[in-house]
Amino acid sequence: MVFLSLTAVVSLLSVGCGDTKTQECNQIIQVANKVVTQVNELTNSGQLSNPQVALQAADAMEKASPEMEAIELKDEQLQNYQTSFVSMYRDTSQATRDFVAAFNKRDWQGSEVASIKLQKATASEAQLITEINTYCSTEVPTEEQ
Repeated sequence: MVFLSLTAVVSLLSVGCGDTKTQECNQIIQVANKVVTQVNELTNSGQLSNPQVALQAADAMEKASPEMEAIELKDEQLQNYQTSFVSMYRDTSQATRDFVAAFNKRDWQGSEVASIKLQKATASEAQLITEINTYCSTEVPTEEQ
């Protein structure tokens, strides 16, 4: 069984400690890195053959959704990234569950459909991570300055 895991780790930033954007970026990045670490530890970095482990990875992503959603953000662009992460976690979790259920029933057509959903759920991951890393590493003049 192939499992597409969240493999890219979002960069930790060390841009100015005091500004709101940096603090908000770091909050998102902390949750994103936490879920990537959990999923990679469970799945041996995406190498997965045990359906129960896939369900544990789905649980980790499902638990990350409300944690990511609970972050209060003022920055509109970061709110968009936050929404994208939440959607990706939920969609990936559900697609993983659907895949495991079909796999366990030996429903190969259902497995194929779920596999496609899983690929779609994770397709934007690399771009999302690149975008948030770029955005968060770019210093923008704040009203405080």
